[in-house]
Amino acid sequence: MNTIYFSLLKYVHSPFLGEEVNVGVLLCFPEQGRLEFRFPASFKRLRYLYQSFSERQLLTYLNSFGKRVARANTELSPALSAEQFTAFITRELVPADATVLRFGPLTKAVAYANDDPQQIADQYYELYFAETQPAPRAGQQKRDSFLISNFRRHLEAHDAGVFQLLRRNVEVQAAATTIRFDYVWQNGTQNFIKPVSLDLADAEEINRKAVYTHGWLHLLAPVATAKNYRFDLLLALPSDRKLFPAFDKAVEILNATAAPKQLITEGRRLEEYSHNAARYLRQHHRADPLGLYAETPPEE
Repeated sequence: MNTIYFSLLKYVHSPFLGEEVNVGVLLCFPEQGRLEFRFPASFKRLRYLYQSFSERQLLTYLNSFGKRVARANTELSPALSAEQFTAFITRELVPADATVLRFGPLTKAVAYANDDPQQIADQYYELYFAETQPAPRAGQQKRDSFLISNFRRHLEAHDAGVFQLLRRNVEVQAAATTIRFDYVWQNGTQNFIKPVSLDLADAEEINRKAVYTHGWLHLLAPVATAKNYRFDLLLALPSDRKLFPAFDKAVEILNATAAPKQLITEGRRLEEYSHNAARYLRQHHRADPLGLYAETPPEE
């Protein structure tokens, strides 16, 4: 595992009011000697909040920061320290006594050594700025990615940086099929996370997806039992309340398989699940030979 650092860039319209809004995130990958900077393409929320806000001017600053970071990546050497990262911020981007734009405290996190810094930066951007994107409109379904984004957001809201302790994009193979899972964490069982949005156009589509999911659960059940796996399915409800009965039938179909599983519905249930995972990961994790995180053995 490699240590990384990140800092959120905040916009302060009025220091007197003390209101701050996140407008960017800067990440440092010390072992690679690399920085990554991400920011939204527009700031509708700030335009609504402050009549005198200049989106054009802010974007000019942020694009300038992006160019400075790109230039620094051609000059930096590996083994960057947190002090060097902070010095770069105050020297090249925002002075420590700046008023309108400020970088927040450095947060320490971890990443797998072979993870792509650009992909990690994209994940952090999605985590902190997903809500700046338009919410699903009427008639627009919540996709599987909506569930994963919400899981990561709840996880990081409880403990910043903890989602880097999850193993990602893990395949489970059985004789007849192979299924990829977005995340895996361990607390006695190895818990494989898979989003299953049932916010679909009609009852037939909901039924079809439930039957498909039941099918691969059934095929993977012997593997799960033998290896102490559990499949944690994140479920999205239909936006159309008339389809709630179809959702209930889908849950019955999913529960009809004997595969070890847990069904986690969006909203409060998903938030609680995410917080429990974050708390357990931080308190008990240790790397096992497979790169997973296993429960810390009890003290003698």
